[in-house]
Amino acid sequence: MLYRAINGESSGPERREDPGVGTHAPHAPPHRYEGPPTPCPARVEYATPVFARNYQGVWRYVVQIPYEGYFTQTVEVTRCMQSRCHYLEGGCLSSPRWLSLLVAELHYPPPPAAPAHQEYQFAQKRLGETDSSTEKPPHCDGHDEFGCYQVRLYYDWFLVPGSCKCWRPDYFARYVRRNHREL
Repeated sequence: MLYRAINGESSGPERREDPGVGTHAPHAPPHRYEGPPTPCPARVEYATPVFARNYQGVWRYVVQIPYEGYFTQTVEVTRCMQSRCHYLEGGCLSSPRWLSLLVAELHYPPPPAAPAHQEYQFAQKRLGETDSSTEKPPHCDGHDEFGCYQVRLYYDWFLVPGSCKCWRPDYFARYVRRNHREL
């Protein structure tokens, strides 16, 4: 309401309707930002990613177990609604924020005991030495065409659009895109 008043669009008390009820006219104007005045209006969306790129650019499988609400990871993503700033000279750009998500990967352990190591163990047994470090085969979570694998779970870091900020037009020229001679 205040935003409309600043833009000179409001002529009296505002009538609000339930957005979930009612019919939308086919000639309705596109969605407009109706929040408080801000240089860079933003829209918040929620996503449950299955694959995502971590901060190093490597694709990771994000653990999602939605059955009966067992374990889901929802991410809040903020998107800029326009490219130019209100009230200021500059452009609206997303500013990233750090996020930690549980990811999973398959690890294939090396095969048990290489041939040279087996010969060394045989020589030890012939000489009567006891081998106190008997190697157990690695634990396997499953087998596929590549062999035994283990599932590794860990938290990895991701950058997601976290806010929308107004950047001065000369910011990148002055601070980001410097010549290497200036450094």
